[in-house]
Amino acid sequence: MIASFFVLVEKLKYSPILDQSQNLWSKNDFSVAKHIVELVMAILEEKMKILVYGAGVIGSVYAAKLQKTTGEVTLLARGSRLVHLKKEGVILKNGLTNELIKIRIPLTQELLPEDMYDLIIVTVRSEQIGSVIPILKNNRGSSLILFMFNDPGNLPKLIDELQPKKVLIGFPGIGGTIQNNCVDFILIDQQKTTIGEVNGKSRIEIKNLKSLFISAGFPADINDNMSAWLKTHAVFVCCVAAAIGKENGDICRLGNSWESVKTMVKSIREGFRACSVLNIPVTPFNLKVIFMFTPEWLCILYWQRALKGKLGTLGMAPHANAAKAEMKLLAKNVISMVRSSDQVTPTLDRLLSYYNQ
Repeated sequence: MIASFFVLVEKLKYSPILDQSQNLWSKNDFSVAKHIVELVMAILEEKMKILVYGAGVIGSVYAAKLQKTTGEVTLLARGSRLVHLKKEGVILKNGLTNELIKIRIPLTQELLPEDMYDLIIVTVRSEQIGSVIPILKNNRGSSLILFMFNDPGNLPKLIDELQPKKVLIGFPGIGGTIQNNCVDFILIDQQKTTIGEVNGKSRIEIKNLKSLFISAGFPADINDNMSAWLKTHAVFVCCVAAAIGKENGDICRLGNSWESVKTMVKSIREGFRACSVLNIPVTPFNLKVIFMFTPEWLCILYWQRALKGKLGTLGMAPHANAAKAEMKLLAKNVISMVRSSDQVTPTLDRLLSYYNQ
């Protein structure tokens, strides 16, 4: 049962039974308690109504697995992807287990102002966020929005423009690619689905969403400083993507090159040191340990192996190669951020100059 407490409260607020309760109580008619209990039970039996906005790898995987759990998911898709989904449904293949999942999910190609959802999960790329905000803002029927994206620079704009809606920030714990309408994906052990707020308050909505994702098969975690989490991740991912790009998109060739992986590792270390100087906590802890405390030679060996495995070939390379506009935007923001510190970052600067070509 996935109905969240905050959904229950919102529905109770507008229930006619509560409007009648004052008269019932004033007459010492305790049948009101029975009515309220019946209403609560009816609401709890309902499923959480979710819109997944975006039908790429991330949106498809989360929509399919949430649909199997909640049964109340709609997937927003457009263009050729919408055509394929209407014809064949969502097809997933777990790259680690080879499990094949085929599921039909209700589809839509737009979010109308009057559409009502308990939760909207936005999974579009960072460069597409600007076109999505007005649509979300005009929608009057949905008050809770979870963004899953890379760009920490967009956070203030999201919070400001979407008020009074509740905006939560998250990051997916999967990676993959779409080929012939089949989403080949992996769950990334080192990166749980992470959710939180910009201001660090862990509201009940976040705890309920964590339970929602776990019940759907996604290991999940709550972070009380998603701004720092995203800035840390931006340094990491744009350096990895640039290193892949310098090898013509061949991540296995990157993994076979000690010098190229060394450049990647040194760049990330320089970026993380700049974050620390700027009082931006390097998070999650596993990234901090491997890049800031592990000997360089051991870090290089670890990443040589990881890049050539499923983590690299399915979890990293497809997105890095497909989302070059997003990576270029991230790199620009990372350069701006590290230059605001007093740290010298020559290796990072050289690596990210790839995006100036």
